[in-house]
Amino acid sequence: MDDKYSPLLFVEERSEEQDAALREVLEENPDLARQWTCWVQVRKRLRERLQDRMPDRRLLVLYALEQEGAEAAFTPAERRALAAARGDIAEAIDALPALGHVVARIRDERGAFEEAWAQHQDERPTAGAAPERPASADRTERAPRRPRSREDTDRRWAWRLTVAALLLGAAVLALVYGPQRTDRATVTAQAGERKTVSFEDGSTARLVGVATLSYTPGTAGTDPQRVRLARGRAYFNVPPSREAPFVVRTPTAQAEVLGTQFGVATGRDTTEVVLVEGAVRVGAEDDDTGDSVVLGPGERSLVRRGHAPSAPSPANLTTALAWSGLFVFRSAPLSAIAEQLREHYDVSIAVAPTLADEPVTGTFDRDQSVAQVLTTLARTLGAEVRTDGQDAYRLVPVS
Repeated sequence: MDDKYSPLLFVEERSEEQDAALREVLEENPDLARQWTCWVQVRKRLRERLQDRMPDRRLLVLYALEQEGAEAAFTPAERRALAAARGDIAEAIDALPALGHVVARIRDERGAFEEAWAQHQDERPTAGAAPERPASADRTERAPRRPRSREDTDRRWAWRLTVAALLLGAAVLALVYGPQRTDRATVTAQAGERKTVSFEDGSTARLVGVATLSYTPGTAGTDPQRVRLARGRAYFNVPPSREAPFVVRTPTAQAEVLGTQFGVATGRDTTEVVLVEGAVRVGAEDDDTGDSVVLGPGERSLVRRGHAPSAPSPANLTTALAWSGLFVFRSAPLSAIAEQLREHYDVSIAVAPTLADEPVTGTFDRDQSVAQVLTTLARTLGAEVRTDGQDAYRLVPVS
């Protein structure tokens, strides 16, 4: 860009000479002067909107570093601050989706930064190197070492400044091109915690901590519902009566469904979708190529960052969704279910031969007692539960 025009964009960096040159350019071009006035107003408004959404942008820098796995460099105070603000950051990224792309871009640029830093260290002369000692020197004396801790500190802060520059440089684009949503609600489940989110159309999302989910409250079944699972695991139950799409987005994937039960587990670089019943289309995040897969009941797909989803493959639902805190059975023989219940509850469960092959489809909370689960199974099959002493049960046909 011509130097005399660059001050139009970078207001804070103008020198007195550039101010004078800018005034001259604007006087010569009235149309440009009007456009520049509009640009100044836009910049002011964008800064205000960014300040509303992310008043402390340092936390966004820490968030990006954590996503890259660099949290080991954080101070205890930084860890506490990030933990307290993580839900708000996820909500801000959901409200300004382009910020999520900024974070992803930073992670992609990490490799290039590391390579450049390594080259910088190799080319830098070692300061304060110890002179060669005579042979008579005390060999037990520890030789001076290059202060690696200082280099580590320099490297850490150089990377932080790089991240900060990228974030702030992209913030305007994020605010210009990212849709603004102020009515989003965010729910966070902490470690070891489970929370159920109920939607107006009867859909539910069972969060298993640590997990963060955001959505638009008040969305009826006739309108599309787009939720974002920023991290963690969630088990979704969407009723078949829903008329409009229900879309789940993660940092690496998206799943669109109409009436189904499925589990989604997302990490920094991968998302796994496991379908229980119904159908779900799985694609990469912001996939405009149509390169997606459709899962059938009992199938799974894995989406890695920057790649198309894997082909559907069979999944053992109870095993694959054990993290949900649910027993998930689909057309499973009663004998196989009894085996899983025996292992989980550490009790004896016998099944009458006439019931052993009966198929069962259902979902049970693992927090229920074994007696509750067996009673429900028996009612479904027209059977009954008998006890043979303590911790011993039998499922038999009703006599």
